[in-house]
Amino acid sequence: MNDVTIISYPGTNNSSLLSLSGSRSKYMLPFGGKFRVVDFTIANSINSKVDKTIIYSDVEDDLGEYVENYGPFEGMKFPPVRVIAGEYSNIRFCYNLIMDSNTDYYIIYNGDNPSIIDFSELVRNFKSRRKTAVLYKLRFAKKATMAYTILIANQKKILEVVNAAIDEGRESPNMFEMIINMMLNRRIDISVFDVQYWPLSNIPDYYFSNIEVLRNPDIFAFLYRGERVATKIQTSGIARIGMNARIVNSFISDGCEINGEVLNSIVFPGVRIGDWTVIRDSIILPYVRIGSRSNIAKTVIDENLNREVEHLNIGNNCRVGSDGDQIKNNDFPRSIFKSITLIGKDCDIPDGSAIGSACYVSSGLGRDYFFKRKHLYDGLSVTE
Repeated sequence: MNDVTIISYPGTNNSSLLSLSGSRSKYMLPFGGKFRVVDFTIANSINSKVDKTIIYSDVEDDLGEYVENYGPFEGMKFPPVRVIAGEYSNIRFCYNLIMDSNTDYYIIYNGDNPSIIDFSELVRNFKSRRKTAVLYKLRFAKKATMAYTILIANQKKILEVVNAAIDEGRESPNMFEMIINMMLNRRIDISVFDVQYWPLSNIPDYYFSNIEVLRNPDIFAFLYRGERVATKIQTSGIARIGMNARIVNSFISDGCEINGEVLNSIVFPGVRIGDWTVIRDSIILPYVRIGSRSNIAKTVIDENLNREVEHLNIGNNCRVGSDGDQIKNNDFPRSIFKSITLIGKDCDIPDGSAIGSACYVSSGLGRDYFFKRKHLYDGLSVTE
């Protein structure tokens, strides 16, 4: 569809994801066993054959480089997907963006949550209505909500609203949501569109959404057998499973080395798990290194970014998480609950440490705390 530009913008509040969105945008958050969220954003556009996609990010990280090197258009001088990072509250910049892209139609949506969306079907639906703009509420998990929407409008209607915002001197921390609200004030049509969409608002959202993606046979087939979503998370070949390893009802990605037990869990690329260690009901993000004879339960362990340094993120003989049910974190009760523990990026948990349910260890921490005391009890945190 060379007459359509997609504009993907980030949500306004990522702090509830703690280390998962700390120092990186949600677009770069690992998801679904071997992907990043932006892989879904790109795949939606490519699979719908949309000519132009602009991804806005309010975080300066590796997103731009990641997208530039993305599989289908690696090395292209003018790739169909580009990233604009930084401040996106300037409405005049939005005007220039529309004039530069110069397509007949524009799709604006919150694209830093993983989703599977057929934009070609959406455009056909829109054109059949013969309207200048329609706001589609996304229906997922059997419910439609105004919290997550897709706006589609022709260029004339978009410019009408943007010019009105400029004339009125409007300002907003998120100009895309402002444009959507101004459209609603002009009484545009509201409809419903069915999608697969996983809003990530807290740690249990992230935990259970990952599990749903890999437990749903239709979604799993779309992602892994259909090869509809590519990824640039680097791996070092096939997974290596040790002689004494045991894997039950789990997803093991490429480049892993598994020498313990993995039960009902998701293991991302490049993870190393030591002898006699048990991983249960957990999500282990890329390149994490776990020692021997440790026990990890109902825990999300964030990514190891220091891959060149040989050290364990979780040491030997450690205990992390438990099979609890409804425990909340004392410091971050809206982010960590349902007894899920979060270990941040690049943590260094020494041998013999014990961490309870609904705990949080912030990125890069652990060693100093556990040298002084060996236990972090349920609901407690280690932060700077």
